[in-house]
Amino acid sequence: MKVIYARVSTTEQNEVRQLKECDKTFIDRCSGAIPFLDRPQGKKLISFLKLNPEATTLVKSVDRLGRNTIDILNIVQMFRDNEWSIEIEDLGMNNKSPFFDLMISLMGTLAEHERKMIKERTKQGIEIRKANGGYKGRVKGSKDDRDKILKKHIDVVTCLEGNMNITDIAKVTGKTRATIYKVKNIL
Repeated sequence: MKVIYARVSTTEQNEVRQLKECDKTFIDRCSGAIPFLDRPQGKKLISFLKLNPEATTLVKSVDRLGRNTIDILNIVQMFRDNEWSIEIEDLGMNNKSPFFDLMISLMGTLAEHERKMIKERTKQGIEIRKANGGYKGRVKGSKDDRDKILKKHIDVVTCLEGNMNITDIAKVTGKTRATIYKVKNIL
């Protein structure tokens, strides 16, 4: 039996490139910074594997598991400890390969680095726009309705439902405390 785990960072992203024919699909729509076991579909996948240990989990690339090397390594260790099979399509290997741990460590570190670079490029772009008078920031207040806010900040919702504290949620998601409190008050 083959199952797919896919993750996209935003609701605008399309997960189609990560999908192919399989028996079951688990798709998370959240930041890769959210720990795997705090994601709704990540939790469902683990529960599914406990009942179906013979299933092989297919993942398009290492960064779909996360953007934190330690979290990625912990997930891979959980698969190993439970003798579950995981296959990373872009690497062309599974956790039975002797080079799997080396490649996961390397690719996980690159995924974490890429997340830092994305944040840095965004910050630089905003600074350039501000210097040229083109960046005004977001409009004060929000006209979004309750459902749109919750959908927009699904990563915060997931963390709040996992009983994480506000400081940790801010670190994990990169969202401001004000945004986190706004979402918390809606829930």
